[in-house]
Amino acid sequence: MKEIFDAVIKDDDKISINSDIKSLDKNFFEKNIKNKQCETIEIDGNKYWILKKDNFYILDKFDCINKKIESYEKEAVLDGLTGTYNKKSIVEFLNKYIHNFLRYKKESFSLLMIDIDFFKKINDTYGHLAGDKCLEIMSNIIKSIIRESDIFGRFGGEEFLIILPNTKMSGALKLAKRIKDAVEKQVFTFESQDIKFTISIGATSMGLTDTYESLLSRVDEALYEAKNKGRNRIEYR
Repeated sequence: MKEIFDAVIKDDDKISINSDIKSLDKNFFEKNIKNKQCETIEIDGNKYWILKKDNFYILDKFDCINKKIESYEKEAVLDGLTGTYNKKSIVEFLNKYIHNFLRYKKESFSLLMIDIDFFKKINDTYGHLAGDKCLEIMSNIIKSIIRESDIFGRFGGEEFLIILPNTKMSGALKLAKRIKDAVEKQVFTFESQDIKFTISIGATSMGLTDTYESLLSRVDEALYEAKNKGRNRIEYR
């Protein structure tokens, strides 16, 4: 890391700097660097990013490291389009909840699997950008309805999964109906065309004999049944 950091400045009476920066005194530090972060500053014709780590200030010639780390962390757990958890993250959450329930025999939970109806037709008719807009709009609607403790992620394509901690089937079905109705009422304009879409939802609850595979299989079957019975509806198993 030595080649990256051009100055390390401690936030006290002693300011330790690299010899690459010749004129950096206490007053300059107080005025231009202290209490700033992820801002740029020019010293001796060179541009630096300001990064604070613990009680040290680091001047970095390349980029703000905190911003990089934050970006990498988001990419690792979130879906880039919808801002929901990605599949890897939602699978990890689900396995954790299954493990805790089977081990401690408490805090059961329910699952909702959601799929946009006729999504291929939307893409074929209006284009993939319109399809992406559907995914974003649906995700934002769901985020506005679910609780902070609920875990919402993109499971693949237009398919999404919601983990509902401490929720019985009756509660899951009530939430599913709120989500379905809210999406059905939504109309958005894309390239001067009004677009409406609906969703189908499958629901299930965790049982004492369930595994990851059996739980997902059951909620998937419920979703398939909802689609098979005409779409824009909720089924549970």
